[in-house]
Amino acid sequence: MSMRHTLAVLTLAAPLAVVACGGGEKQEAPAAAPASTQAAAAPAGGGGAGKGSASVSGKISFAGTPPAPEKIKVSADPYCQKEHKEGLERETVAVKDGGLKDVLVYVKSGLSGTYPAPTEAVELDQKGCMYSPHVVALQVGQPLKIKNNDETLHNIHPRPTVNPEFNIGQPRKGMESTRTFDKKEPWIPVGCDVHPWMRSYIAVLDNPFFAVTDENGKYTINLAYKG
Repeated sequence: MSMRHTLAVLTLAAPLAVVACGGGEKQEAPAAAPASTQAAAAPAGGGGAGKGSASVSGKISFAGTPPAPEKIKVSADPYCQKEHKEGLERETVAVKDGGLKDVLVYVKSGLSGTYPAPTEAVELDQKGCMYSPHVVALQVGQPLKIKNNDETLHNIHPRPTVNPEFNIGQPRKGMESTRTFDKKEPWIPVGCDVHPWMRSYIAVLDNPFFAVTDENGKYTINLAYKG
């Protein structure tokens, strides 16, 4: 027996921002592409969705000419200036050989059963006055470990609309904080109020069938669930 799963594609690669007259920035939500990709899986033994040995792979392509990187001055923070002596260039989209990086792909429908959250933490690092990785994906209830690898003050300020908002200060290198999210929310923008050019995104999913595209725009989702 075969089972079909609908894939959703959410472009988190571009931190779209409009600079307001007052000097602040307003973030716009990224466009979610229609769920037009279908993945056919054959579960072993006719069990629940995701209990087979199938996987789905693909590539997200970017059509046209990518916009030029945004040049940002970081001289307000001496440490960031030391890390980026010529200034910082932030890509609005990261494209290599036509492939689009940092796109979230996940199974949107066609699943059954429950999927307990992994206990292993997913990491969001602050290094070189930038967030790394740019897009973090994890399950509801899975720990998110946030680290500061810079010798300067950072604060981590996600702005969810479903989960509770938090704002954590990390003034010293080597500091770590751990948080979890209780509800599904595929797009949570993250910023550092100290360094407004720092942008990241957190995707919180209710199943383990997701992936973020690599530098070539490629992804693989393993549909073999081992709960």
